[in-house]
Amino acid sequence: MLFVCARPAESGGICLLTDGRELYSDLQANQPDALAAFADQRAAFFGRSDGVFAPVFDLLPGGRCSIRLRQDGLVRWHPFTRAYVPELRAAPTRHQQPLELRAGEGYLLDNHRWLHARTAFLGVRRCSRALGNPRFRLPRGFTPHDAHAVPLETR
Repeated sequence: MLFVCARPAESGGICLLTDGRELYSDLQANQPDALAAFADQRAAFFGRSDGVFAPVFDLLPGGRCSIRLRQDGLVRWHPFTRAYVPELRAAPTRHQQPLELRAGEGYLLDNHRWLHARTAFLGVRRCSRALGNPRFRLPRGFTPHDAHAVPLETR
């Protein structure tokens, strides 16, 4: 994903980036049951009526992992994950990297590794976002810090 700021807000609108690898490691160390629940293929329903069931942490071949997370009304949690949702909502803030963009500045990130959000803002803010695929093969997501740990058991 490419994100560029054309005009920053009068105040606020700070970009908040969280490395999914750090979030994964946090849950692996502190809430392994939560991590296993969020790796289940039915962990969440993303979208409206045409949405999809998907894991938050998608375990990929070769020991890699991809992350998908929303913190808005377009996600519904499976009953077996609901007890862990408060921790999943809190954990990203422990790893957020704030980025205040001026006009003409932006960032490029792997949407399968990085979470992105922003703070509330006042005034007019103009930003552009573009999604795309690289012209050459890139590995998807990330390799967890402890790739040799016992694999997560999913339901």
